[in-house]
Amino acid sequence: MNAWVFSIILWMNLLQTTIVFGTKPVITLYAISSGVSTLQISVIVAAYALVPAFTAVQIGKWTDKYDLKRISIIGNGLILLSVWLGTVYASFWILVLQQTILGVANTLCMLSQQKRVGNLGMDVDRAIANYSLVSSLGAMLGPIIGTTLYEHFGYQAFCYANAALISVAMLSGFFLREEERKKTDGGEQPEATTALQDRERESIWGLLRNRDLRNAILISGLVLSNRELFSAYFPLLAEKLGISPTMIGFLLAFNGLMMLIVRFCQNALVRTFGRMHVLTYSLYISGIIYLVTPSSSWLVLLFVLVGVLGGGLGLGQPLSISSVLENSPPQRAGEVLGIRVTINRLSQFAIPLVFGGVGGMAGVSAVFWASGLVLACFGYLTRPVKIDVQPNREKLAD
Repeated sequence: MNAWVFSIILWMNLLQTTIVFGTKPVITLYAISSGVSTLQISVIVAAYALVPAFTAVQIGKWTDKYDLKRISIIGNGLILLSVWLGTVYASFWILVLQQTILGVANTLCMLSQQKRVGNLGMDVDRAIANYSLVSSLGAMLGPIIGTTLYEHFGYQAFCYANAALISVAMLSGFFLREEERKKTDGGEQPEATTALQDRERESIWGLLRNRDLRNAILISGLVLSNRELFSAYFPLLAEKLGISPTMIGFLLAFNGLMMLIVRFCQNALVRTFGRMHVLTYSLYISGIIYLVTPSSSWLVLLFVLVGVLGGGLGLGQPLSISSVLENSPPQRAGEVLGIRVTINRLSQFAIPLVFGGVGGMAGVSAVFWASGLVLACFGYLTRPVKIDVQPNREKLAD
């Protein structure tokens, strides 16, 4: 039964991430062709994160209360609505509204799926790695499909194709009904009373005293916001370098491919270096790539750089999710994941606006330089430090 539920989750996740990652570069390219300014593009990008930044914790509580089937159908329905808006009249404000709805919908789907995967009784690291592999596959396919459809058939055709994909995902959600009810009725009722008592007794913020949990949430926010920045602003940088929309799609797809490939190595990396060390190293590597990318006009070198960036940022998402799930009470996993998404969305909302203003004044290259510095600085601040361990050893010795 768990394998069947997991398969449907992976299938829906593939369709959803294909749409989300395909939409981001197309929105940017379409907005530029429509005469939208760099600052307005920043508003469009930030709109994706605005509402989820303030509602993610509540959405996480809903995932603790309601089953995956119900929330997935609602989330997929909202994605369909956002896609349909693009087929009507894609003005600047429609694009802002479209991205706002898409951000809420993707948060609903993502939190409900991650919570369910964490409670399937499987190995958490392996299950999240497989879930993230599918996300990476969607991140690879989305830009290729999206930019190709946009370049050859136009924006409305791109929206119609997305509507077809998300309709399939919505229909797939109905197959979760019987499996989810059996799981819920058979396994979760004995823990319901304890979960309610825990929720009344302890504040969610008390869980953030755990340094690894706190740093994992911060790193997750940085990784996700910088992935969004890359998807939104790399097309602008590449267009200035004379690269066609289709080739931009292939570059972004290669970035997604490397996110996928690195997932096969993550277990070995974690065993060798430790989870938190891998997370902080990924920030250092990603920061360096952001700093040097604006100066790299050679197409082959760009493929190398976006590939390494995909590997660096690709490790952040699954490892941070695993760390959050392992350091959270099982009956409050959705709520804690909501905190993670809150930080993610606040970063996605604030960083594009700040960096978009920088880009409007100093150019797109300044966005990449600023992002690189932020990643490198937070890599240093969130690094595992020996000072946290040595006092414990001294106490044990005494």
